[in-house]
Amino acid sequence: MIRSNQYISFTVITALFALCISACSTTKTVPENDRLYTGAKIKWEGKKPRDYGTLSVGMESRIRPNRNRRFAGMPIRLWLYNLGKEPKGKGLNYLLRRKWGEPPVLLSSAKPDYTADVLEQYLVDNGFFQADVVSAVNNKGKKKASITYTATPNHRYRIKSVTYETDSSELGKAIAAAQKGSSLKLRRPFRLDSVVAERQRVHNILKEQGYYYFTPDHLLVEVDSTNNGMVDLFLKMKDETPLAARKQYRMKNITLYPNYSLDNDSISRRGKPDTFQHVRIVDSTHKFRPSVLARSVFLKPDSLYTLSAHNTTLHRLTDLGTFKFVKGQFRPARGDSSKLNASFFLTPYPRRSLSAELRGTSKSNNFVGSEVRITSRNRNWLHAANLFEITLSGGVEWQVGGTQTANNTTLKGGNSYNFKAEAAVTIPKFWQPLFNFNVRTPYVPRTRISLSYELFSRSQLYNLNAYSFQFQYIWRQTQYLEHKWSPIAITYVLPTSTTPGYDSILRNDPSQRAAIEKQFILGGNYNITYNNQADNREHSFYLSGDLDYSGNLAGIVIPKKDSARTLFGAPFAQYIRLTGDVRHYWKLTRKLTWVNRLYAGFGIPYGNSTTLPFVKQYFIGGSSSLRGFRARTLGPGRYKDTTSRFLANEAGDIRLEYNSEIRARLTGIFNAAVFLDAGNIWLKQDVPSKPGSKFKTSTFGSQIAVDAGVGLRIDASIIVVRLDLAFPLRKPWLPSNERWVVKDINFGDPDWRRENLILNIAIGYPF
Repeated sequence: MIRSNQYISFTVITALFALCISACSTTKTVPENDRLYTGAKIKWEGKKPRDYGTLSVGMESRIRPNRNRRFAGMPIRLWLYNLGKEPKGKGLNYLLRRKWGEPPVLLSSAKPDYTADVLEQYLVDNGFFQADVVSAVNNKGKKKASITYTATPNHRYRIKSVTYETDSSELGKAIAAAQKGSSLKLRRPFRLDSVVAERQRVHNILKEQGYYYFTPDHLLVEVDSTNNGMVDLFLKMKDETPLAARKQYRMKNITLYPNYSLDNDSISRRGKPDTFQHVRIVDSTHKFRPSVLARSVFLKPDSLYTLSAHNTTLHRLTDLGTFKFVKGQFRPARGDSSKLNASFFLTPYPRRSLSAELRGTSKSNNFVGSEVRITSRNRNWLHAANLFEITLSGGVEWQVGGTQTANNTTLKGGNSYNFKAEAAVTIPKFWQPLFNFNVRTPYVPRTRISLSYELFSRSQLYNLNAYSFQFQYIWRQTQYLEHKWSPIAITYVLPTSTTPGYDSILRNDPSQRAAIEKQFILGGNYNITYNNQADNREHSFYLSGDLDYSGNLAGIVIPKKDSARTLFGAPFAQYIRLTGDVRHYWKLTRKLTWVNRLYAGFGIPYGNSTTLPFVKQYFIGGSSSLRGFRARTLGPGRYKDTTSRFLANEAGDIRLEYNSEIRARLTGIFNAAVFLDAGNIWLKQDVPSKPGSKFKTSTFGSQIAVDAGVGLRIDASIIVVRLDLAFPLRKPWLPSNERWVVKDINFGDPDWRRENLILNIAIGYPF
């Protein structure tokens, strides 16, 4: 019987091996008299231009077809295709050939001569007027082939002069005036993209002067290349430019249709318009307050048409968040050919919506959990485009490994749960009672007012209640720069139901008392963020600065009693906290990005406070910080809590952290990363029970923790699942000459893995 099973197993393995060998023959399904196309490369002859790397990338993007897709260098989808046969219906062959597999890309589908002409024209468009590109097919074996495109750029032409040839008309004078600030710079290489950009720039300037019907196509740029390797450029208006494009226009009527629908186009336009300020509004059902819509319109009757006012109006109406579609339409006014009527058709979202969200979490301290969040929204509360939200959420967290210990005492039950309720209204303007003002930007300024209650219960330890009120202004200054200012931010923390087990922790570690301290936080905060990542640049940045303060005015108004100032019998926190987050994203290649982050935070407690409030302190470690250390177990300083591994809640007044990560696109939705993290937290003042935790300029460098690791990311666009495997390289709590632990790394040792290897599972990128 044993021999029979061994024979069957051997037969199965042999068959699978033979099947794989058969599939790995990538040319199995290549027809006779054809070859498998394995890709193309660019070869440069003669002197390479300085920017040949950028030019090569541009040329490679224009080469067609693309070879078969690969994962880790292997054409797996082609192998799957070769495993199957032509399907006769649904089944395994259908899946292999139609769903999972990819047919071979054949040499016959490539057009080397045509592609060479395309690449040559690309070089011509970049100033190499005498460029030459030739193609050569490279046969590999009997059934494979690649193509080499050899580029000979020759001399590159540069701009010698730029002349604007215009007439004496008002339009001609406007075009001539636009020459100042031209993007076509002398001695720079000629590029067609620069010429196109210059036409667009002149067009934008003319649009700001009322030339509504003028387009970039009405401008012509002639190139004279007969000047010893230099070019003379002549920008002029085409003779066939129509009369409408040569005329300036002023606005007459501006009409809004806030209940427009394509399904009921004619009905949506009916009704007598009501005029509010300078805007006509057709809203027979009175769903919107006229003042809300008028605030977003920056075109005015009898004023000159400008592109900036047009775009700002469209952007503001869209940014209200109430309308799904916004369409603008401009037409000449009847009886006055020098004026325009503007109509804006606004299709609203459904007024009310209800959404539910289910989350799952897994933490490096062996806790897992889930949370349910339900949100009810009203997008047009009080008919003023206000967003009114009521959010209810609740979650449970439990320990799946290890034991929860504190001071050598095992605590039974590691479960915790939380409940939160919040009501918030977001008003699409700067709201305050004294006066109204409307900033002229494409982005709607907002005022957000929120009130919330949160209950956090940790089994066998304590219950914590938090009541919060916040009044916040949010405004975007530019596409990249955003401000958030909360002049009023009040939080009241009230602990209840502390257990004897937690009391024993407090006796041995008084700093844990800060986690459940009864107190008020009376203050505000200001945040400024710059982020240009959306532009897909080679170098992009994320910069964030945050100022948080509490107890400043209250400390002046409320007198001190018994060495402390209190409000309703509870002390209030007094501190100033500064935080900075700087990130640099460098695209090394199309598939390789190097990201660096520097995070620094510094808190100054004073008056009533000896440390920052627990909710305002800094924590380190975990899936988005130092990934080789469990969350909240590192620091402060060289201190190490040896009695509480999974209950650790270490926090500090100062934080310094550096992260470096190289991200690589593999294939499809799979990405990989290698990373290095370094940093720590410190306390502002000495705590006797935590020796070495105070920040000192002379010693903080020697207390930096370091880790490294690798990661796999599954990027499905709407969600990114991240798995990071990390381990420590430097442990600051060890003796000074033993802190680097690189020599101790031993992946084959299960005890080392259990103690040092940490798998972080998270949603989204760490930074």
